[in-house]
Formats: sequence, C-alpha cells, structure tokens
Amino acid sequence: MPTSHASHWVDMLPLRPEVIASDGSVGELQMSLHKAVYQTVDVPYRKIAYYGEITQPTPNLFGFFSRVARRLGTDSDSTALFHLDQGMGGGKSHALVGLYHMANSPLDFFATELGRKVRTEAEHTGSEIDLARTQTVVLTADYFSPGKTTETFGPATNLFERFLWALTKGDMDCYRRYVEGGPNKEILQQALSDVGHPVLILLDELMDYVLQLSDAANIGRMPGEQAFLNALMDACDDVPRVAFVVVMIRSELDERGYSPQAAGFRDYVAERLVRNGTDGRVAVTEPHDFASIIQRRLFVRADVSAAAGRLAKDYISASEEAWGEKVLERLGPHRGLTGFADRLKASYPFHPELMRLVREEWSKVQNFQRVRSTVAIFARTALHWVTEHQSGRWAPALIGVGDIPLTGALEQVLASGLFMGNDRAIQGYRSVATTDITSTDGSAGRAVGIDERLRAAGVAAQQGHAAVRMATAMFCYSMVARPRGGRGATQAEILAAVLEPIPSPGTRYTEAEEVFNALTGEDGLGSLEITQPASAPARYYLSIKQTLRMYFTASLALIDQAACERLVWERARKLARRGTFEEIRFVEAQANDRAVDLAQVFDGVDSAVTRLVVLDPRRWTLLNGKDTRSRAEITALLGLGPHALRVDNAASCVVACVNTQRRDKARKRAREVLAWHSVLKQVNSEDVDEHREATTKYSEAADKLDEDIAKAFQHYAYLIRAADGLHVEFRRIDADGISSLRGDQVWSALVDAGRATLSGGLSSDYLAALLDSFERGLTPREVVQSFYKNPLFPLVSTTDEIRRAIFTLLMDGWELADSDGDTLAISSPGQISINSISQHLRRRIMVAEDVTAAEATARNATTIAIPRQSDSPPLDATRRRGLLEDDQDYRATGLEAESSPEGGTDSDSETVSFKRYHVDLSNRSITAPDARDQVWQLVKELAKVLDAPGADHQLITLNVTLTTAEGSQGAIEKKAQQAGARSRVEDDDF
Repeated sequence: MPTSHASHWVDMLPLRPEVIASDGSVGELQMSLHKAVYQTVDVPYRKIAYYGEITQPTPNLFGFFSRVARRLGTDSDSTALFHLDQGMGGGKSHALVGLYHMANSPLDFFATELGRKVRTEAEHTGSEIDLARTQTVVLTADYFSPGKTTETFGPATNLFERFLWALTKGDMDCYRRYVEGGPNKEILQQALSDVGHPVLILLDELMDYVLQLSDAANIGRMPGEQAFLNALMDACDDVPRVAFVVVMIRSELDERGYSPQAAGFRDYVAERLVRNGTDGRVAVTEPHDFASIIQRRLFVRADVSAAAGRLAKDYISASEEAWGEKVLERLGPHRGLTGFADRLKASYPFHPELMRLVREEWSKVQNFQRVRSTVAIFARTALHWVTEHQSGRWAPALIGVGDIPLTGALEQVLASGLFMGNDRAIQGYRSVATTDITSTDGSAGRAVGIDERLRAAGVAAQQGHAAVRMATAMFCYSMVARPRGGRGATQAEILAAVLEPIPSPGTRYTEAEEVFNALTGEDGLGSLEITQPASAPARYYLSIKQTLRMYFTASLALIDQAACERLVWERARKLARRGTFEEIRFVEAQANDRAVDLAQVFDGVDSAVTRLVVLDPRRWTLLNGKDTRSRAEITALLGLGPHALRVDNAASCVVACVNTQRRDKARKRAREVLAWHSVLKQVNSEDVDEHREATTKYSEAADKLDEDIAKAFQHYAYLIRAADGLHVEFRRIDADGISSLRGDQVWSALVDAGRATLSGGLSSDYLAALLDSFERGLTPREVVQSFYKNPLFPLVSTTDEIRRAIFTLLMDGWELADSDGDTLAISSPGQISINSISQHLRRRIMVAEDVTAAEATARNATTIAIPRQSDSPPLDATRRRGLLEDDQDYRATGLEAESSPEGGTDSDSETVSFKRYHVDLSNRSITAPDARDQVWQLVKELAKVLDAPGADHQLITLNVTLTTAEGSQGAIEKKAQQAGARSRVEDDDF
C-alpha cells in the first residue's frame, strides 16, 4: 500500500545550485540590464544558456518578444514603440535582458526554449525573421545623471548625446556630426537610417533619471530632454526595422512616488508613446504565471505530473467524510476537490491554494513586487523544507499557505510591497509574527507553545507543528484585504492549511479542530480578532491594532501560577458562609510541596463549637488521583490515622475541601481575572467605550471565577463511629448550586446523612437512647461535651437545643440529681445548669437503701441503681487515645482490672456504692531514695486505678506541689495544661 503513494516532492525536484549557494536568496534575483550589457559585474544571466534555463516562456513574455522580433526582423509595418509600465518586481528588467540577448546574439537566443517559441510566434504570418547584425542601443538611466559624463558614454551629458554615443559605437566623428545637428526628428531619422541594420533601443528606468531632472539644480534641462524623447519616438516610428522599448513605471506603482515636475514629464512621454504605438503598452507577466515562473527559477526541471497525480489522489482519499463536508466544500468555487488534480499539476510542489492567494489577492496590491517578491519568499520557503526533509525531520506533502517559514522568510514577506511602504504596519506584523506565532529561532511564540502543549497531550495531527502552520496561514490571510472587503480567513480556510494526506488515512479532522480551538480560544493567539459578517461564516484575522484582546493576551502571559492560586484562596474565603455552624475557620497552606508540622498548621482548629473548617486549595485537594496527602492530613486533623493530632472535639468539626479538577479550572479563570484587572490599569480611562468594555470583561470574569470556586469546593469530611470503630467519612456534592463553602448547605447534607439535626429537631427519645449507652449517668456538662466530642452524638445548632431536649427528658422519666444524689426540681429549660459537673442526669429510680441524708453524708456514699449495657465498650476510644504510648508501664494489668471492685457484672443492673478517697501527703522529703520510691509507688498506683478498664470513676481533685531544681520539672506544666489543670511556678528560698 505505501508504494502507491507519491514520492515526496523534495526527492522529485532538486533545488537549483544558485538557490542553495545563496542560502535561499537566489543570488541576483533582480536582473540588471546594465550589468548584463556592460558586464561591470560577472552575473550568470549574461550567458544566454543560463538565461534560457531560468526563464519561463509565459504567453505574455514570448508574445512581447515576437512582436519586437517582427519589427526588427521584417519590413512589416508593425508597432515600433513598447512601454513597460508595471510596478517594481514585475519582470521588466528580466525582459530587457532577454531582448538584448535576442538582438545581440540571435542564433544562441533562438536555440533556447524561449527563443524557439518567439521565432514560431513571430513567423506565424509567413515572414522569416532576420536579426543578423542588429545594433543595440542600451540606455540604463539609473546609472547616469543629468549634466555629468560617465566612462560608458564618453563625453555625453544628456539623453540625446548618450543615445548617439551608443548608436555610433563611440565613433567620435559621427557622434560630433549628429550632435551638431541637434536633437530633432530629422537628425535622429538620419542617424538611425545610416546604421543600415535593425536597431533595438532599450531605455531602462527612465523615471530614475527624470527624478534627478526634477531637482532644482537640473530642472532647466527637463524641456530639452522631453523634446529629444518626443523626436526619437517619432523617428523610430518612421524608420523601418527600429524598435524602441522604454521602461517607465506609473507613479502609483512606484513606491517612491513622483514630484509634480517628474509626474508631468512622465505624462508627456506616456501620451506620445500611446500616440505612436497604440498597442505598445506591455505587461510581461500575469498573476497566473507565478507558479510556473517560480518552479522554473527554483528547481531543476523534471516531469512531476505523475507524482502530482498520485498525490492528488492521496488528498482526495484523506478528505473523505468530515474534511469534505465541513472544510473543503466550504472554501468556494475552484478551491475544493473539484478540479484539484489539474490545479495541483500546475502548481506542484506548491499547494494550489497558496498560488491562488498570491495570484488573486497579494498581486492585487499595487506595490507588491510580484515576480521578484514571490521568488524571494518562495526560495527561502523551498530551501527551508528541503533542509528539513533531508535532515530527517517532517516536511509537508505540499508547500501550502501555512508553510512559509516565518523564522527565515518573514522579512521577505514584509518587504514584498504588501504594506505599500507603511513602516508602522511592517513593524506591527513583525511583532505579531514573532510574538504570536514563532520567534526567529523557532523556540518561542504562542503557536510554538500551543504545539508543545498539544504534542504532550498526544495531539500532533500527523505533522510537526500544526499550530504554527495554522497560525501562519492566518497571518498570510490577514495581511491584505480579502475579496468583497473581508478580513482574515474562515475556519474552513484555516483548517485546510493543515490537511496532510500522508501517512494514510491522513490528518484527523478532530485533531485539526482541536488545534484550531487552542489557537482561537482564550489562551490562544493574542492578536486574534474575530468578526461575524451577516449571513456568512465568522472570520479570524491577526490585528496589529492594540485591541483589548491584545492587552489581555499580553497581560495573561505575565500572570504567574502563584498569583492565580492566591486569588482563588482569597475569593474562597470571601465566598464562604458559616450558615448553621457556630464558627467558620480557614486553614492556610504553609507550603505546597513539603512536609509541615500539622500541629502548627491546624493550631486553633479544635474547640467545643460546631465549626466548618475550609482548607486552602493550594495544598489540600481531593480526587483525580492526587489526594493521598490531603486525605492523610484531614484524617490527622480529625484525630485518626498514623499521625493523628491530639484533639478533643473532632466530632463537631466538618472539613470543606476543593476538587482537584475543578480547582484547576478555577485557577485558569483566576488568570483571566488578574489579566483583565491589569488591562484596566493600561487602557485610557478617557476612552469611555474601551474602559467600559474592559470593566465589563473584568466583572464577567470575576463572576465566573466565584462560580467556578463555589463549584470547585465539592467535598466535605467528618468523623463517624461505626461498628468497627471511628472513621473519617469523605463526601462529595454533585448537585448544581451546592458548595461545601456554604455552611447551611453542608449542614443540610449532614442532616440527610443522619449526622446533624435541624434547628429544634433534637428528639428527646434519640437523646435518651444515646444516654442509655453509658454505664453511668452523665453530668450536664458531659452531655453537652458529648455532642462535640463523641461522633455518636449528632451535630446541633446551639446548646439551647440540648437544654430543651434534656428538659423534655425530665418531663418523661428522667431526673437531675445533685452530688448527694438528691433529685432536683426543674421547672423550665433555663433552670438546667448546662455546665454543671456536680449534677448528673439519670432515669428516675427507687432508693435501694432507706438511710437519712445525714447518714449518707457521714458515710460519703450514695447508693443508686444504674442500668448497664453489656455491649458498650468499657472505655471510650477517644479517651484512651489521650494517654501517651509511653504510659504503658503505668496502666492496669488485665488481672488487676478483673479484680477491681468497679468491674462489670453480667446482671442488667447492680447496686454501686461511691466513696471519696482523700490522700494528704504534705511536705514529704523525697531526697532519700527509699522515700522517693514510696511516693513513686503511690503515684503509680493512682495511674493504674485511673486506667482500669470498666472503672466507674466520677471526680478527681489533684493538688501537687513539687519543690525541685529548676529544669527538673519535666513536662508537668504541659501535662497539667492538657488535663485542664491550672499550674503556677513560684520562687522558693529552699
């Protein structure tokens, strides 16, 4: 199958040696008649064989040559005067060099391909052409000045004298005789007739000489020069076998422009040229000749018709389905697949669309130098791709609109005359090309960056640099006005620039469309402007006007990632609402890429209130495979995991966190906000419309950023108790308009999950069931603390909710007892001492033993019946975690736990006797080892009692005074603070 594809054009068409040797500048691109005739420089085109090789015999060219040949070589009454008035770079000097070769060396000239066509055309009427011994008079007016002699023209100082010096071949006697007769028609006719052979007069760049005549120092010579030319034209028209060819560019086509005096001179001569030769005005090239001229000038000739035919089939095959319907059929007449093979054979190795652009659009610009500019641009282009292909790198199957390498041919494009000498436009497009597309070394530019980004994502469109090619095409379509006054290119034209047929099945339309979207999106080309004509496709063009979009794109490039992340965090803090939670806390990231002290980072988060904790998205994020660290640190914040923090109120903490993918979207939106904020500082506030538009853009971007941030905070986490212990529950919000930054919305989700209650929704039955899970009655303070410490208890909006639920319990089988066991009379929720630690809440019971209060006090004991739950854990896991791992030596052993008098029983209820144990050890000396060991044994026993599983301890009063050397106190102060004790340090005079 691969063998059926066409060979690459680089292998089919070798570049001419001079193109390679001149590094793509084609050496003497602009032919000089003076150099060819007078050989002041050894130029290759002075040789007829070389001239014939590089000259394409276009119809206009050989038609013009045949008319001159017929005038010189026959006695027919044909046109004698010929006027070449095309703009610069139109092939005029090239034609004059050919005429000189034809007249000066007719045998060699007619042996070339061009010469054979000229002879055939000249003799088609039956008259044989005889140019033997033709006399040539070559006046290169750009090489001499009025009133000054040159070595080439001897003593001559004006056009009349120079003409005679060349006509007489420097014969001084003849020259002086004619000069003495004066520049009149009779003398000129005599001089031409005296030659006795055909005479070809070539006057090149006349207006260069006239511009000097119009100077104040030479203006007096102008009438005499006009009179001579008038007489010469009359004489040439009257004398057989004399032809006069003058190159005189129209003022509107000369980029220098003409002064009034010079313009008047030109008009005078032009009128007489028309009078003496009505059909003498000649254009030696036409736009449709460009392709063949360039092919001839750049490449060694070869038959490529078969290769072009095969490649056309490959393009048609690759253009099936989406390409045909969405792109090629929308290009317009004679630009799609119909007739593509024929157009390709005529333009190969250039894409027909590139030739059409130059021929039908660029060439319409008056100052565009047509042949010269086109050859200069395409020579650099062809050499670039030949070098790429021969180096083993990618090269296009055809050189298309997007394949002019701006790295090497940009200056040739800018100097081509497309901008009519407009330096500001040239500078603007130079800046657009190097900034938006590619730098001169190909390492930078927005399109280059887009290519790198897409390539990393696996989007290459089967070519080396699809974004650069597409952007270059947009650049080429943007430089001149399009047909019917349009600007820029349609999407179809831009996409077509990257269609490659090889390797089969060719460029995928979806990939090309992805490249297009990247270039035209918000992060695409900065100078891009988009217009939407009525009832027509949108047009995309690169503008050199400093538009708001250009301001925006330039500002966008200066925004760094850190600034975007900082703005996202700032906006998140402003958007967050505590809602039903009592407090909202914000935890700011200290570092994104290294380990941190979590205790320091989360310092102040733990407290006895319901709180929504919002984490900084710069460090913490969930899902998308990048959340291992975030999950571990959230788990630690809630008191679990291998690096659990020491927290008391994890159950009342809910953590809000951002989604990874949505965070990235918010970051991109933040870049836009910052860029538009920068634009507002740059635009002129006095330009009301522009400033208003920039303000609107900024506001719209800011609103979208807030929306994206709210959507990004999609996750929340909280603590739950399951059958197998404590766990962190991670939840995600999928509903639109719901965000974990909104405390009321998170609370509602917790209610739905059974982890929180609505306002006024705490049921007394639910609270009773929770209290029944404990082995003893809890104090009001312990009940309240359980709602913040114990994940079995739901989150409540306020402590008043708890107070009301307790009061309802008191009305329905429960009671509050004081420290002596006496039932308290409570008549309203407000009478409940919610922070009391001397009261306890219990179900109403019967006193098991009838004793007086005085006896009970004397015995320091109260006997009550407490329901037991055999399946409840002996010690809450959270409380056990409050002990350090290095306290194991001080814990109660299993045997001691079993023998503890407070151990559990199998009965549903039992009578428990509480007693107070007072130990008073005052000012005991512990300097002696034995005394210190005895005190140690006491402290150790106290530690074991406190740690005994199932022990039903109620209250403790601990008063310790340790007099020791400063520095030997250990961590007493820290441990006291953790236990909630007050400590103080005093100086001692011990």
